[in-house]
Amino acid sequence: MTGQLRSFEEIMKDRLKATQDIAAANAEQMRLNQKSSGLLVLDLKVERDGIVDSTHENEHARTEAAVEDNIRKIDRLERELSALDEELEATMKKEG
Repeated sequence: MTGQLRSFEEIMKDRLKATQDIAAANAEQMRLNQKSSGLLVLDLKVERDGIVDSTHENEHARTEAAVEDNIRKIDRLERELSALDEELEATMKKEG
């Protein structure tokens, strides 16, 4: 930050965007969790039937990687939101 505080409206606009991004990332996380759960059910079927399916194993690895990437994204977005909240607090103190 350059020492000059942004306006309340500017911060709130960025905060709204950050909140929307977090909501979208959480929705994606739910989708990925459902996909991962479905793959676990398929794992049980594979174990029961004794079939080895490398395509299934590859999909499982891709899904797990996507879950981890999305968790990191959510963490980053939440840190950004926290920084915006701190900026908002500083602006409110100065304007107040």
